[in-house]
Amino acid sequence: MTTTQLINPEFTGMDDLTLAEVDTKLKEHQQLLQVLLQSPGSVLSYLPQNDTTALPNKTQLPTDAEHLYQRALTSAEQQDLHQSATLFCRAAYLGHLPSQVQLAHCYLKGAGVPKSAVFAYSWFILAELQQDSTAQQACTVLRKHLTVLDQQQAQQLAAERFEKITLQNSK
Repeated sequence: MTTTQLINPEFTGMDDLTLAEVDTKLKEHQQLLQVLLQSPGSVLSYLPQNDTTALPNKTQLPTDAEHLYQRALTSAEQQDLHQSATLFCRAAYLGHLPSQVQLAHCYLKGAGVPKSAVFAYSWFILAELQQDSTAQQACTVLRKHLTVLDQQQAQQLAAERFEKITLQNSK
């Protein structure tokens, strides 16, 4: 999409883009977000998580998250899918990558939670940003099957969850 096309009064926004163009734009934005988040002086460097006083609490989070994750796996083996999803969710909000991926699968299948491709996609987005290959593949597939509106909603959810996870884990 050129600047001339964007200035054209016939262009009304996302409705005039093809699905392939929207997909390309989403990938560009995702790549830009990754670069911004990884660059020195990024917005993350201004969040409390980088405060050295928060470090003692952060060292216990992975242990707690891993413990929740292991309990979730046990619950899943025992076919207690609601309990499993609940534990995956708690660990996912602690920033535990495997839990985020498993919770996304729960939403995709409707295992212990309401079935929601949008919620699944939002959790896969967060895991994809952390370079998880399963999440990257899932995002590629889901992008092809979700509407533009669903993709935008999932991006919004992922952004909100990212902020919540980052701020919550900095305490």
